[in-house]
Amino acid sequence: MSEELLKITRTVPTPFLLVEEEIVRKNINRIHDYANRHGFSVRPHIKTHKSLGIARMQLGSGAVGLAVAKVEEAEVMARLGPVDITVAYPAVGSARMERLSKLSLKQTIRVAVDSEYLLNELGSAALKQHTTIGILVMFDAGLHRCGTADPGQIVKLAQHAETHPGLGFDGIQMYLGNLYGDAARDPQSFKRINRLWEPVYKSLCAAGLQPETISSGSTPSLENTHLVRHVTEIRVGTAVLNDYFVLKFNHCALKDCAARVVATVISDVVPGRVIIDAGSKALSAKQLLRHEDLEMGYIVEYPDARITRLHEEHGWLDVSCCNHPPRIGERLSIVPVNVSLCVNLYDHFYIVTRSGNLQKERVDARGCLV
Repeated sequence: MSEELLKITRTVPTPFLLVEEEIVRKNINRIHDYANRHGFSVRPHIKTHKSLGIARMQLGSGAVGLAVAKVEEAEVMARLGPVDITVAYPAVGSARMERLSKLSLKQTIRVAVDSEYLLNELGSAALKQHTTIGILVMFDAGLHRCGTADPGQIVKLAQHAETHPGLGFDGIQMYLGNLYGDAARDPQSFKRINRLWEPVYKSLCAAGLQPETISSGSTPSLENTHLVRHVTEIRVGTAVLNDYFVLKFNHCALKDCAARVVATVISDVVPGRVIIDAGSKALSAKQLLRHEDLEMGYIVEYPDARITRLHEEHGWLDVSCCNHPPRIGERLSIVPVNVSLCVNLYDHFYIVTRSGNLQKERVDARGCLV
């Protein structure tokens, strides 16, 4: 850690999550600069930070609304006032639908859908509340998680949404999560998506259902979104903070990583190894690579050190390649592999403001799973 950050945070017990406001705002500005160049709207996905404070920064910078993963996250973000919210997740289940329909009485609510089952359930819930829920039909761009690339099926779902009382067809949602590393920079990757997507778009238009919103998400491919035809909106999650996954695959620089876990070396008994007080409950047990050497975070002060193993409260660091390895009592700052998982482990984070002050902020939507 820099001397300045060490001084500011010296009284905060480790492990804790530290966020730098200056980097957050630079990341937000970079996202909007790209969007403005290509005529996109920006809809930040709050699953990454789960913070009302950071959401306010994003909305204040010109975001058209917010995206959430779960209904409970939408309820938390509704505290900001009449925000336009997309639930970018097929919200199946009667409890979810009832809460969404009630929320839509005060907020503009859209839900991502890939089944007639969910359309019927959402429509019935909306009718009970005398409200309307917008629908984004999910197009599968290649991840094969949710959605379909079949033009006929997408047109059928869009028609169903458009004609079902209590619903309205607002557009298409896609997620480019299958593209990262070289694939996210290769124009051929986007040509393959367009070969699937263009027939869908033409079929919708031929049916009189030209989508008003075409929303695309994923941080690694963010700045190549313009290579996908007809996109109107970018959903942005990880890019506001960035993490080791994004850094490792060269989609950001270290200076763009706004969030770090601060930990203390608690043991250096074994030569070539130290133990820190941040384990899986502080960093998450997410592994960067599956079949090669495992990495569970990037240690800023010791780039030659590797986190090789995590117990619940202990982190194992291989420091055998460090000329001057960390010593017991030393504080280290770690860029987590998956910042979204990491943030959800904490009740609070500490933000270093632009003025150099340290503020304790609540992770407002922590643990929202429904």
